[in-house]
Amino acid sequence: MTETENVERERQDHLEMWRHYDTLRQAKNTGFMMANSIMVAITGILFKEPGAVVLVVLISLLSILVCICWFLLLCRNAAYIKFHRKQVGKGDENYWLPESWTPRSNYLTLAPLVAFFFFWLGVLFLALARRIP
Repeated sequence: MTETENVERERQDHLEMWRHYDTLRQAKNTGFMMANSIMVAITGILFKEPGAVVLVVLISLLSILVCICWFLLLCRNAAYIKFHRKQVGKGDENYWLPESWTPRSNYLTLAPLVAFFFFWLGVLFLALARRIP
């Protein structure tokens, strides 16, 4: 293999890894959204029961912890994607940015996470307010 072929092969490898980590990010988001949705359904059922306030508080605390883990995994994944994008762009971090005005995908990826996080904080405060006479 020539030097040019090696460089092109390395670029293709980074491009494949970029795609791989992007696919993983989408799968992680799907999994965490499903877990949070199940917790929301359970909490909705329990919220009607007067004696289940402790369970609602525990579920909301667990769900907040899940959101924190989700955030950390997305940050790690974003760092991997950024590295491979930079390698594909031969050091230019901005070569892959869209030419039109669109939000960057890392902001869009965080939207469900932020929504669930604040939802769980609200549930926690409501549950605690119901518990305190």
